[in-house]
Amino acid sequence: MNSVFQAGTYDAVVLGAGHAGCEAALALARMGFHTLCLTINLDAVALMACNPAIGGTSKGHLVRELDAMGGEMGLAADDTFIQMRMLNTGKGPAVHSLRAQMDKRRYHERMKRALEDQPNLDIKMGECERILTEHGRISGVVVAGGAAYACRA
Repeated sequence: MNSVFQAGTYDAVVLGAGHAGCEAALALARMGFHTLCLTINLDAVALMACNPAIGGTSKGHLVRELDAMGGEMGLAADDTFIQMRMLNTGKGPAVHSLRAQMDKRRYHERMKRALEDQPNLDIKMGECERILTEHGRISGVVVAGGAAYACRA
């Protein structure tokens, strides 16, 4: 087992840099919290699945809510889409929904750049091995290799 050493202190640590992790880390940093986003692979930030679509009847609603709260996903989609289509045009306007196909590589690069350029946000590669607690509250994380990051949340 590796010895643990203190590597930094943050207000918040976000584990994972998928879509939700990116949005959470950006929101915290934009609210002024010194934030660490940990990912096991910097080449997989906001990695899209085999169907790189954003929008549709369900995910499109979520993206609009994120956009209304200052989220990044909609902006990144606008910057990196390769094709856009209106769904359900044969039905009433209440169920019309926009869906865009993304360029997977450009989308990943755009989201990674947003994280890297955001003040108050550090993004590091590491696998969380342990979540530290004190008195029932999260107090930090330990990553593979022994680096410990203290945090309040």
